[in-house]
Amino acid sequence: MISISFQPSSLRDPGLVDWWTSWQRRAEQATEKIVDAFEHWLDFGKPAGEPCLHKFNSDIWTELRDWYMKHVFYKKCAYCERLISGYYGDAEHYRPKGAVTCSNGTGDLVRATSRLPDAHRPGKFVTVDHPGYLWLAYDWRNLMPSCVYCNSGQGKNDRFDAKKHLVMVRLKPAAVNALPIHERSRPSKRWPGYYYPTPATLDSLEEPALLCPLNAPGKSNPRAHIRFGVRGIVAPVDKSERGRASIELLRLREEELRQDRQQAQEDFADRFYDAMRKFDVERPQEAAAAKLIDKYVQGQYPFSAAALDYHPILAKAQMALMPMPPNP
Repeated sequence: MISISFQPSSLRDPGLVDWWTSWQRRAEQATEKIVDAFEHWLDFGKPAGEPCLHKFNSDIWTELRDWYMKHVFYKKCAYCERLISGYYGDAEHYRPKGAVTCSNGTGDLVRATSRLPDAHRPGKFVTVDHPGYLWLAYDWRNLMPSCVYCNSGQGKNDRFDAKKHLVMVRLKPAAVNALPIHERSRPSKRWPGYYYPTPATLDSLEEPALLCPLNAPGKSNPRAHIRFGVRGIVAPVDKSERGRASIELLRLREEELRQDRQQAQEDFADRFYDAMRKFDVERPQEAAAAKLIDKYVQGQYPFSAAALDYHPILAKAQMALMPMPPNP
């Protein structure tokens, strides 16, 4: 697993910008519709005993998956980094859009619960089965391409372990408005002062166990929690609990995956040494080896993280290939 960086504001190609603008408009309209339906259910359906059933438009996230595969994730699974071909790829919701299951601490899976405002008793709350992170169903920050192995019933599926499982949270409007528009939580229309949090806000409040490879900075970066060794083996870094949980949930120790990572490491070594033969100490920033490493850092090759962790001299080579700072 390797962190993939993407921000819509970085798009420069007019065609890509137009596509993104159109897709985002449809995603926002679909989000408004599903949130309105949920709040209506919470106000009227729940007291009547009606189940909370979401009617999603899967075309929207499927289109984003295909676009991500081509322009952001290089046709790879966001989790295990194997290449995805044909129908073997899913539009993965990091936080499940519907039912949410989690471990009860003894190895069994149970339905996650959450506290919601009680529509008929102001200031009171009710505890319900978590309805799913429905407001993130079409959120590009919560969507990634995944192979069917990582997203299967034996893999992640609707599993999401966290210390908390939230839906709406109470926030001060001033604190929300101080954030950039794209990071502001969505206000509830029926309960003033309550908001549907953004993925970044949820990360800080929920403390999820599973690592997210999309835009994961600093301590959230998968490479701070998972390390790959020779022959493609994998282990958590410094006994990282998030690393351990992600390795187990995504079954990253499977033998077939290990063999694929080992092959990717050997392919990297061949490319790296071939590029180093062309290294020019006078122009290190133009070196083929530097460009090769950059492609792996961006996750352009299958199992890029395993390749970057593989070679014992790679760290020194990365430093040597970086351009020198200008003289003061």
